[in-house]
Amino acid sequence: MNEKRYSFPLAIQVRLPEDYRTNQAFGRQLGLLADYGFRGVELNVARPAETDPADILSFLREAGLELTVFASGLTAKTLGLSLSHQDEDVRRRSVEQCLRLLDFCGRLGVGIIVGFLQGGVMDDVQGARDRFRLSLDEVAPHAEECRVPFVLEAVNRYISSVANSLAGTYELIRDHAGPYVRMLPDTFHMNIEERDLIGALKEFAPHFDSVHLSDNNRLCPGLGAIDFERIIDALLQMGYNGGVAIEAEIEESFEEDLERSMRYLAPILEEGG
Repeated sequence: MNEKRYSFPLAIQVRLPEDYRTNQAFGRQLGLLADYGFRGVELNVARPAETDPADILSFLREAGLELTVFASGLTAKTLGLSLSHQDEDVRRRSVEQCLRLLDFCGRLGVGIIVGFLQGGVMDDVQGARDRFRLSLDEVAPHAEECRVPFVLEAVNRYISSVANSLAGTYELIRDHAGPYVRMLPDTFHMNIEERDLIGALKEFAPHFDSVHLSDNNRLCPGLGAIDFERIIDALLQMGYNGGVAIEAEIEESFEEDLERSMRYLAPILEEGG
């Protein structure tokens, strides 16, 4: 494994295959991440209840990586979950599943990202946000009890009517904001929602511990038009001490896209670079 040192711990979001122990392609991808100096991965898991948290952690350690956070998007899609759904039965079921996910993340020792789980696009925007707040009131105490950060991702208006700008996201979590209710900026979504991306990061820096790096076309950093050097420089100047994670769609292949992205991103992230 290369002993690369970056200004911020680097992770990437991936999907955990059901056959992760025997999936050779996935194993090669993890090895490539370790070679590039990634600290760990954010995992999407379709059905967490059918997985063994201890074995997941052991498997990643064997690959020289750690689990940095649980990404709930695939679970939300698989199980049809929405914490802002207008059908009260669906919302209640989503809250119950979220409580179970918090227990699952407690066994993993990581937080949970709430992106698609917050709910999709709705005509009644204020109603969606009110219903999400109701769900958060029910979920936040359990997050604190489990000592599992509940991390609300600010996503763009074409994906959700709930948390869009960083300011709007903070308004949703304000009453619970603290070590176990956090927010997550994502440069792809911020490119759509923010007038001043750097200014928003600076204003809400006390409320996030990770930043998703994704280019304006949702590809890996460096494969689009966003100036990530400016963003990383701003985080350094802010004294930010959290992590950064790539969340991106694949254009050519995982290996090719990662290689192209890291040619661009690694020099920016290298300490003293």
